[in-house]
Amino acid sequence: MKDLIQQLKTNYKNGTINIRLIFICVAVFVVTILINLFFFRGGLKIHHFFEAKPSFEQFFSQPWGILTYAFFHGGLLHLALNCLMIYFIGQLFLRYFRKEDFLTFFLFGAISGALFFMCFSYVFNYGQGLVGASAAVYAIFFALVAYIPKTKVQLMFFNFNIPLDYIGYFLLAFDVLMILSGDNVGGHISHLGGAAFGFLYMKQFEKGNDFLGGIVRPIFFPQKKKPKASHRSTPRDDYEFNSQKVEKQRKVDKILDKISRSGYDSLTKEEKDFLFKSGRNG
Repeated sequence: MKDLIQQLKTNYKNGTINIRLIFICVAVFVVTILINLFFFRGGLKIHHFFEAKPSFEQFFSQPWGILTYAFFHGGLLHLALNCLMIYFIGQLFLRYFRKEDFLTFFLFGAISGALFFMCFSYVFNYGQGLVGASAAVYAIFFALVAYIPKTKVQLMFFNFNIPLDYIGYFLLAFDVLMILSGDNVGGHISHLGGAAFGFLYMKQFEKGNDFLGGIVRPIFFPQKKKPKASHRSTPRDDYEFNSQKVEKQRKVDKILDKISRSGYDSLTKEEKDFLFKSGRNG
């Protein structure tokens, strides 16, 4: 047992940000089951204290739920599906962006999903709270739809590739259909909130407007103070800096155009490496 715990700690420590989020969601699920089993025998469950409430009046009695709901799940299948999506979509996202960016889209995608959930409760009159990471996952996915819409991916159990934007159209149509049919209306509305945030914020992110990242980074990724250097490197003048920046962006645009025409798999190893480094340094 001790070796298992140590192995889990090592895997968590060495894992990418999406792997760590999966560990957290699974741990929360297990702890939730144990607490409900030993302390909540009636209808009330521990996740009720962490869910997103369906109205703004209830929100003020439990404001933390606007974010904590994303780490709780209503069942094993619900958890498994979201963890699979966090893994696969996260792996693709992290090809282009940093872990800080992933967490920014995840957390604020969850918040956006909860806000949509609360706003539309006055239209659809659903009464129960919301749990699950689906809205946050939608934010990550639709950020990719905004950034690399024509990149093709292979879906599980299918032997052909589909562009990301086509998958996005299908997901949105499915959610709207479920809302109109009255099936889990609040959950599907939260998906639309996550999708809207992911797509729109990526459009700002591409322009260099990452104001929400300025909130996430100091909290979750504080920078260690570097010792003062004994000498300074010669600074580049503005002309040289801007010229290099323009040339780099031109090369990135050329690669993205190639992706739009032929898909990600058409890139050479050098082009993939350059795009990966550009996304991380972006």
